[in-house]
This record gives sequence, structure tokens and C-alpha cells, in this order.
Amino acid sequence: MGVWLSFFMDDDMICPQFIELMRVALGNAKRLDVTPTPKEWEELFAMSVRQGLVGVMFDGVERLPKEQMPPVEMIMDWAAAEDYLAKENRRLNKACVEVCERFEQDGVRVCILKGQGMSVLYPKPLRRATGDIDVWMQGGKEQVVEYMRSHYEQVEGPNMYHVATMLKNGVEMEVHYRPVRLSSPKRDERLRKWMEEMEPKQWNHWAELPEGVGKIRVPSKNFDLVFILLHLLHHWAFEGCGMKQLVDYYWLMMSASADERREAMETLSVLGLGNFVAAVMYIFSLWGMEDGVLLCPPSKWLGTLLLDDIMKVGVVSADDLSVGVYGQEKKVRKFWRRLTRMCRLMPLAPHELPRVWWDNVWWWMVRKMK
Repeated sequence: MGVWLSFFMDDDMICPQFIELMRVALGNAKRLDVTPTPKEWEELFAMSVRQGLVGVMFDGVERLPKEQMPPVEMIMDWAAAEDYLAKENRRLNKACVEVCERFEQDGVRVCILKGQGMSVLYPKPLRRATGDIDVWMQGGKEQVVEYMRSHYEQVEGPNMYHVATMLKNGVEMEVHYRPVRLSSPKRDERLRKWMEEMEPKQWNHWAELPEGVGKIRVPSKNFDLVFILLHLLHHWAFEGCGMKQLVDYYWLMMSASADERREAMETLSVLGLGNFVAAVMYIFSLWGMEDGVLLCPPSKWLGTLLLDDIMKVGVVSADDLSVGVYGQEKKVRKFWRRLTRMCRLMPLAPHELPRVWWDNVWWWMVRKMK
């Protein structure tokens, strides 16, 4: 088993202090095992930024006993980043309410996918990392495309999921006619049927945004427990996710009932994602989630694979890293890195990674190696 695992494991060690600080930030620990040095605090701050968790980890910093606090200069940097994040969340909250009101006025039913709908599950919603606005519009592809082109300028798409546009306040909005897909045709058909069954129930749930800014329509927890996990899988494999998507799912699970979690696991198993779920559950167990909340028994070796990869990649693209040591990477080296990463991570999603990775590798070979 050791030889087999050595093929999949990376040589670099996962930062244990980052995991410890995450436990404190989530309220599952009161202090760190070892107080970081000033240099280590700088690394923890940089890692928090890279993982899209600067606001969440500031919760942990504030909860530490006085003797374990970072240097004052570091606290000021963290507080400044948190203040900026709060302002961005307020701007996005206002934009979400305005978007929902506009669709409602036009007689169109929509709900906000992930994003600000997830933020309300956080103990401090204004500290969640922000992004764009993702809208799920009722009616199917043709109706979505027709509506968007008649009501918005510079509409991009459609693609496999959505059309996109830029709002006047500078916020990007994606309007989905299908929230997510799977690359395996067999399992994507199962997903399509499940979403058709769930869709009629997704237009009657509301979330109150902070500071009285207004309400937005959001999906049910039954839907989100499957959708957010699929979205996490896609981001991790092909776009880079960072820990921020994992924290979304953590708070979603913590807010769900036992029946909702059980039903979600049944659906995810039918979709062939048992390995990926077991890996995510291992990470949550490291964060201090109780066994009774986990969707399934955690897998240490699959979870270590996933955690190691996320810690290295962060929120940048997993396929096309162009920062740091990868900035001057040769074409052949990039191809080999992508291929070896695929092979190493294949056990996490054996039904999903082969098809999409082959499509990506083939496209890259044709376009980049001319």
C-alpha cells in the first residue's frame, strides 16, 4: 500500500498550522498547538489570501488568546483586508437584491446560486470571499437567451451552462439555464433527471441579507447539498477552487438537517461521486466537524490527495498556472504537469476526470504545440 500511495502523493507537507487556525476560525478549537513565529504568521496570511479565506481566518485570529496573537502589524494588515472584503460584500449584496427585483418585475422567476446565498450561512457573512452573481432562471435555454438579449447589453454566450453580462456597477452576472453538468454522459443524464424533479421546489426559498439590504431567492438545502458539491468538484479539477468553496459546503452541512444530509449522500452516490465526498469529509474531520454531521465515513488517503492539491493550487487555475515558478514554464513541461496531475488525482473522481482531462489535454496539444 505504501508504494501505491507514493505514486499519488506529493512530496510537500501540508501546513499543519493552517489547519489548526482553520479549526479556531470555525469555532472547533480555542488555541493553536504551537504559537507561530512572525515569519510563519506572514506565511499564514499569504496562504489565507491564496485560498480565498482572508476574512474567515481573521475570525480565528480574533479568537486566539492574547499570547498567541500575530504581531500588531500583521493584525492591521488582516483587518484592512477584512474591511475591504466587507465593503465588497455590501456592494454585491445590494447588486443581488437589485438583480432579483428586476427579474421579478419582469415576471421572471430566478434564484441566486451559491455566492451571497451561501454567505448568509456564515457566522459573519461579510467575511466570505466575494465573486460574481450567478442566477438560475426558470424557463430553459431558449427563454433565458431571448430574455437576456432583449434586456441586457453585451451578452456573452450561450455556453453549456449560461449566458453572461456585465452590470452597470461593474459586477459580472451569469444567468444559468442549467446550474451544473457532469462529464460522464450516463451520470449527467441521472443529474438532469434529478434537477428536473427538484426544479419546481427551488423558487419558494428566501434569504435575508445582512444589514437590512433586502431578500434574495435561493435554492433549498436539499438542492444545494448536491449542487454546491458538484460546483466544488468542477472548480477544484479545472479552474482552481481554494478552501473558500470548501468552507461554503462546511457551513451548508452544518445548517442542514440529518435527513437532508442523508438524502444528499444518496444522490451523490448515484452520481458516482462517493470518492470525492469521502475526501471532502476527511478535510472536514480535520477541521473538527463531528462524525454525526459527516455525509459518509472520511477517507484519509483520498482526503490527503485532495487537500494537498488544493493547498498547492489555491484559487488560481489548476490547469494553466502562470504565476510564481510556473510563469516561465515550457509547453512540454506544462503538458507533462497537467497529465501527471490528472493521473495522481484520478481516484478522487474516476468517472469525471478522464473524459474532461482528455478533452483539455487534446485541445492544449492541438492549440499550444503547433
